[in-house]
Amino acid sequence: MGLKQSQEILNKAFPSLKDSRKEIIELILDTISEYPFTFNLNRSELYLVIDEAITNAMEHGNRWDPAKKIKVLVTLKDSHMDISIEDEGSGFDTTAPRVYKDEEGNLSIRGRGIKIIKKFCTPAWNARGNRITLHLQLTE
Repeated sequence: MGLKQSQEILNKAFPSLKDSRKEIIELILDTISEYPFTFNLNRSELYLVIDEAITNAMEHGNRWDPAKKIKVLVTLKDSHMDISIEDEGSGFDTTAPRVYKDEEGNLSIRGRGIKIIKKFCTPAWNARGNRITLHLQLTE
């Protein structure tokens, strides 16, 4: 791409409403699609990763409180894109291991979001644990 510095392509806040997640994800994907590059992820995988991050922020960070916002920042850099999602919650210890299993020892339906995110991209959190940045490598 050859960018010398980062370029902000989306910076917007949204209320923590369950029914608004799809609309927010589509806005992010539509904004990204205006730029001539690709990822190692297809649209469905990218949708899944963004959905997990937004859901975690709204549910665990903001407790589905519509008065609390999530902030979405999408930044283009030289060879990657960062999608940051920040909530107004107190954060969590991002270094603590999280394994959720049911009574039979199978992975629980809860607690798989971070594992899914890590499968498809490189996430990073701020020190407080209330902002995740999804680091996506660009392909030419």
